[in-house]
Amino acid sequence: MKLRETINQLQTNWSKREIRERQILIGVACLILASLVYLVGIQPAQSNIRNLENSTPALKMQAATMMNMASQYDALSKTMAENVPVVTREVIESTLMRRNIKTQSLTVSNDIVRFQVNAVAYANLMEWILEMQKAARLTVDEAKVTALADPGQVGVVITLRQQRASN
Repeated sequence: MKLRETINQLQTNWSKREIRERQILIGVACLILASLVYLVGIQPAQSNIRNLENSTPALKMQAATMMNMASQYDALSKTMAENVPVVTREVIESTLMRRNIKTQSLTVSNDIVRFQVNAVAYANLMEWILEMQKAARLTVDEAKVTALADPGQVGVVITLRQQRASN
């Protein structure tokens, strides 16, 4: 009921106004409506389009750089995988002997190297591991290092895995 009364009151007030005043009020209402449509719908879209146009060249440049890096990575990984010889027991034994590391047990199978040393200088062992990472792409899979009573000496059980294209 109140809604009908309010509508009737508005119609009465509207009909009391002069034609010129009605035209001005209609014009102001249309102006307010057009401003709201612009501020809510058009202006945000225009600013987003402008931002997108400004950022598109930089994004295209980044995408091209990433594609170039990906192709370089593919080429590099293929050449690295081709140049790595298969790790053998003889290679491991000779490199360990050069560093004067005496193993208690040594197993080499399917690109996996596992060995145990009861006493070795820690620095010497780390240098050997670095050498093997560079020369044969061996990475440490598992290591158990035990400090011994002699300073700088450790006992170690290490499992290394060769990183190849098939891994």
